[in-house]
Amino acid sequence: MKGILTHVAVLAVASAMAFSIWTREEKPEQEKADLVEVWSAPVESVESIAFDGKQRKVKIQPRKDGVGRWYVVNLDKETPTPPAAHPAPDGGAPPPTEPPKHEVSTFLAAKAGDEFVKKLSTLKAVRSLGKLDPAKAADYGFDKPEGTLKVKLGGKEQVLLIGGQTPGGSERYAKQASTGEVFAIEGDLVQSLSFAESRLMERELHAFPNDEIKRIRISKGQKSREIVRVAEKKDAWADAATPTKPDETVVNWMTKLERVRTLEFVEKPATPPGPEQAVVRIDYFAGSKNLGFLEVYKLAGAKGPEYLARSEYTRWYVKVVASAAEQLDQDLGALLK
Repeated sequence: MKGILTHVAVLAVASAMAFSIWTREEKPEQEKADLVEVWSAPVESVESIAFDGKQRKVKIQPRKDGVGRWYVVNLDKETPTPPAAHPAPDGGAPPPTEPPKHEVSTFLAAKAGDEFVKKLSTLKAVRSLGKLDPAKAADYGFDKPEGTLKVKLGGKEQVLLIGGQTPGGSERYAKQASTGEVFAIEGDLVQSLSFAESRLMERELHAFPNDEIKRIRISKGQKSREIVRVAEKKDAWADAATPTKPDETVVNWMTKLERVRTLEFVEKPATPPGPEQAVVRIDYFAGSKNLGFLEVYKLAGAKGPEYLARSEYTRWYVKVVASAAEQLDQDLGALLK
């Protein structure tokens, strides 16, 4: 009898766990079905997005070319200066307060930007709270709002006043200016605007997957070399003349190439790089199809060499991690003999 009771208890616990997992898996689908549409328009109709916050202004403008949709993001922000490390002694005058640090930057968004803009072209709220009693404005953070979000869709502007966080902090209250209706919207939307430089800025140099590359041409001045991916060996590369024989020099160089990432965008370099600053040009192919390119340049910087790059995906010049680009530069001689 004791053994039977033990088995029954184990079965009951297992059933409870299975039901818990099943309901937890089903919940997102249920929540998705219950979303409330605030407005809806095709993503192609988005003309601009602007966020005017307490310490930052963000403006997003869409663009489109043969590679796909991309976005110019203008950021104007103020960063408060941290307090002095050593406060004034008793009776002494407090140290002067430094003004906030003011920064203006422009960068491009691509994949993350497109996902963000799609969510704003057809905005869906977690729930609607109806029209708010003005006496309760402070309860929802509308007495000191986080900022104002404006989305221009096909000539019509939609405006949301962003309030405080919902209990639990995963969503934000937002009031539609045209109707006065209050919604709880996805908190991640506000986070993407509050931290646009880290969440929206494109860091990748290409949109195509690495596995799609089958052939590469590496060039510098009059020297060039073609390499190919070794069949059925994902990370192995060989000279095009001996396509089945992996070349370790090439493999190592390609590994270093993958470490090159965007640090910041440079729309208009003070001195546009010329052929004399060129480190390398790389052309990528999938069979006869040209996938894209990458150009790397070396410039003199205030604290040592700086490296700029440009590709079909970045459109503009970008500053890349100097240590990674420097390794490409140093090892290029062994690659292009």
